[in-house]
Amino acid sequence: MIWGFPLQLTLAILIGAAWLLVAQPALACSVCFGGDPSASMNQGVRAGMLILMGVIGGVLAALASLFLFWMRRAARLAAQSDDAEKASGATPSAAQAPFPPA
Repeated sequence: MIWGFPLQLTLAILIGAAWLLVAQPALACSVCFGGDPSASMNQGVRAGMLILMGVIGGVLAALASLFLFWMRRAARLAAQSDDAEKASGATPSAAQAPFPPA
């Protein structure tokens, strides 16, 4: 045990630290490195990213609209049930009350 750690954990930490210290800079492709913007590969990557952002934005917009629909529907149904109770003059039953009687 070194510094209270098992030998395997200490060895893993030392190897990880050495790996981080001797890491070489990543070699970027021509798109990431800022190559010729008019190259077909750069234009294709840009088009692909725009399509992916559009798909993600569409899915997020659909989820947001679904939640808004559910919120409006719940409010409408609650208002309808309140109107029906007021029209019938009945008091809400224990099953419909938000809290059980004490």
